[in-house]
Amino acid sequence: MAQKAATIEIPELMQCLRSSLHNLPDERKPGNNTKYEVEDAVMAAFSVFFTQSPSFLDHQRLMRSKKGKDNAESLFSIPKIPSDNQIRNLLDPVPATTIFMVFQKVYQWLNEKGVLKKFLYLDKEILIALDGTEYFSSKKINCPQCNYRNHRNGTTTYFHGCVTPVIVSPNQKQVINFEPEFIKKQDGHEKQDCENAAVKRWLNKNHKNKYGYPVTLLGDDLYSHQPICELALKQGYNFIFVCLETSHKTLYEWLEFLERSGEVTTIEKKQWDGRKNLIYRYRYADKLPLRDGDSSVEVNWCEVTVINEKTQKTIYQNNWITNHKITENNIEKIVKAGRSRWKIENEGNNVLKNHGYNLEHNFGHGQNHLCEFLLSLNLLAFLFHTVLDLVNYTYQKIRELLVTRTCFFNDIRTLLKFLWFKDLSDFFSFILREYVPFKKGNSS
Repeated sequence: MAQKAATIEIPELMQCLRSSLHNLPDERKPGNNTKYEVEDAVMAAFSVFFTQSPSFLDHQRLMRSKKGKDNAESLFSIPKIPSDNQIRNLLDPVPATTIFMVFQKVYQWLNEKGVLKKFLYLDKEILIALDGTEYFSSKKINCPQCNYRNHRNGTTTYFHGCVTPVIVSPNQKQVINFEPEFIKKQDGHEKQDCENAAVKRWLNKNHKNKYGYPVTLLGDDLYSHQPICELALKQGYNFIFVCLETSHKTLYEWLEFLERSGEVTTIEKKQWDGRKNLIYRYRYADKLPLRDGDSSVEVNWCEVTVINEKTQKTIYQNNWITNHKITENNIEKIVKAGRSRWKIENEGNNVLKNHGYNLEHNFGHGQNHLCEFLLSLNLLAFLFHTVLDLVNYTYQKIRELLVTRTCFFNDIRTLLKFLWFKDLSDFFSFILREYVPFKKGNSS
């Protein structure tokens, strides 16, 4: 009997978040006015990111004054809507790590329901791409955790960044993001933080056994050096990292020697891309030292060059190192896995920055944890949308019919501004049943 496809209703996801918020720290004194709970502030901020509507809470306050009910309460379980300043004040003392368990709960659910099997690649492995990105920048606002850049004109730019681990697959358009690892000055350290140090912290916190599958890490040339490769292997990970000649002098000297000795294997394959014939030229070699010295990690190296057969012009070229054994039978898959790293940029960080999530917008910096907390809620909204896109039929169908993300979220904002819904399932069912047919009918 075929396994029933996994599905989740949207209120279930909201409950997953809400149920994780009961014991958040609250620094207010018992005698203070506690009209609003910290968890209400969390849900209020999250509702803005989930609906991608900066004015969502303002619209719901107005709806409540006119109708006696609002979507903030019915859709996100917010009984009293705090103001923007109240939200920031309530969330600033709360460490972002207090909601990281929600990311883990969602991952566990995807694993238990078999959804992650769609993403398995190579030898039934999960591919996790790592990349750093900035999410706050200012020449005026700063905090003790800010990193900074001093410019020649005497000015200073303060910024926050993080590493965003995501599951990718050559066979899936979606990416599944985990909680971030923040790039920030560590307690007791004078030196500002960097992406390299943040990745090491992430590796030390996350042993490969937590995923339920073998894991191959993907990363750019920043990661393909001894300390990170060595730590990745120690923690039980495989890796495929971009490896540029300009930053790996010893490795490429060995590669040149092996090539003269005839120990670099070359394979060519032709592929029709729908318009033209492409030649994929693969080269690979085994057991190259990553750096000079007896203690060097040995890695395997591969390269792909994609050539237009008709014009003989090179369309694409890249190189990687890996601990996977490379053979004629798996070279194509290893290269596809390595190339799928771009998804963390195109389907991950680029979407977060330029397609509605406004990752680099200053939603609030605060004095303690606010900047990190809001960033985590934004990433959580992205994760929830991804889960719905993977397993919720109604959500999938609406995204298919409304085509673009811009159209999809513009319509969400408009409907929630004027109409009341009893819950999110009711809301999305209304769109599919009433709104989309009407809209398509009007446009014909």
